[in-house]
Amino acid sequence: MSASSTQPVINEEEEEEQEQAAQAQQSQFPYKKIGGFFLALAIVMAILLIAVPESISNNVSYPNRGKVFFAFIGLFIVFLFSCLYCTYYLGGHRDSWDVETNFDGVRLNFSNITAIIGLVIEFVQICSFAFNSQIQFTGVESLRNMTYVALPFTPGHVFRVMFWIMFVIAFSPYLFVVSVRIIIYWITRMHGETKSSEFVTKYQQQIYSILWVLVNTLYLPVIGTMMGGIDCTFTSSGVTLDSDPSIHCLSSAHVPYVICSVIALIIYYPAASFAQSQTQSISDIKFKPKIVFIFVQGKVILAAMNIFFSNYPKLYLGVNLSVEIIMLFINIYFEPCLELWVNKLQTIFYSISVWTAISAFVALKPGIDPNTPLVLLIIGWIVAGVGLPIFFFIVYGVPE
Repeated sequence: MSASSTQPVINEEEEEEQEQAAQAQQSQFPYKKIGGFFLALAIVMAILLIAVPESISNNVSYPNRGKVFFAFIGLFIVFLFSCLYCTYYLGGHRDSWDVETNFDGVRLNFSNITAIIGLVIEFVQICSFAFNSQIQFTGVESLRNMTYVALPFTPGHVFRVMFWIMFVIAFSPYLFVVSVRIIIYWITRMHGETKSSEFVTKYQQQIYSILWVLVNTLYLPVIGTMMGGIDCTFTSSGVTLDSDPSIHCLSSAHVPYVICSVIALIIYYPAASFAQSQTQSISDIKFKPKIVFIFVQGKVILAAMNIFFSNYPKLYLGVNLSVEIIMLFINIYFEPCLELWVNKLQTIFYSISVWTAISAFVALKPGIDPNTPLVLLIIGWIVAGVGLPIFFFIVYGVPE
């Protein structure tokens, strides 16, 4: 009697869950279709980026060709972001963007150590963008070496080498996942499901950590270097590639760089941007996915400004400072990490980055003593790097 009375209830619950899943899938479908449409538009812009500027009549000056070229680059990036937003954010499963609730603190293990090192590297990458080539003050040449952590090349031969390395890395997340699946499939076929399950359990942390490095730590180097492949300067006398001035833009020597740049950006940018916000199972240091998604777009803006607008230091630093202030505010107000001490650490990092950008701005003032920005920089780093930890210790105590 009891079993027969509960059976209809179970069936009704299953039917309700199936109906909700069907409705969710139906609501996601148009967004994914729209995302595919934006992807098609991005591909069209990539084709026009190559074909149109070079085919324009010789009566049109190089600067005007440059306006057309960069208009296509801008539209290409906008359409690619729209594809990312529609396909992964609006069209993704809702639970992909939910905040992780299963949290028991941070343990000392390989994945957590990798995550902490990754946060430090990300801080150095973001902070280094203030040391633009146009910024001059005492000690800046040494500090400028930090930029190689974010953009690992110098104009010339080094860029050509690093470009092809980063081009391969752009495909590495896919290749890595496929390789792991092939290994698991082979172990299953040869030794059974028990052995393959043991393999996954034993090496899960290492697998996730490698994937996390490919989509997070190497994110800015890959995006920035690929953008460097289309960073052209159009002057009245000709067109050169800023990343390698020996290459004439849109010439036969440059076209392979353009093609590979847009292919890598199409393949890597949307998938890696989404993957960064979904790496909640990698370690105990878990972030709110929506906040990570916003931060990732901020990093793209920083890389784009450094590549395309480095010759306009006031504009470049203005956008740089604005993005970092927004990141600092979001980190303080929304506390994106479930571990509170990580939020405090991020607050220190973003405060140092903001002050570094301010010090670089001071260096642009005409007639400024070259030692002044360095003194301001040191004072700000001491206050943020020493003063804030002491303040957090007094207010919040020792992290548990």
